[in-house]
Amino acid sequence: MIATIAILAVAASAWADHGGGLSGPARSPVVTALLWAGATFLAGIAVITIVTRWSRRRSPPPPDA
Repeated sequence: MIATIAILAVAASAWADHGGGLSGPARSPVVTALLWAGATFLAGIAVITIVTRWSRRRSPPPPDA
């Protein structure tokens, strides 16, 4: 039990971002906001398209003469 707690305590410090070669270059907050806005817009368009197609009423079949 104590060994498990010690291992978890040592590994908890590894969650920090130490930078270096593993992290990519930082983006501007404006670019990040524009990318998220574009993704949200595309997701909204997809939802509207799906709902519109599912809720479209089909015309009744023509009456037999």
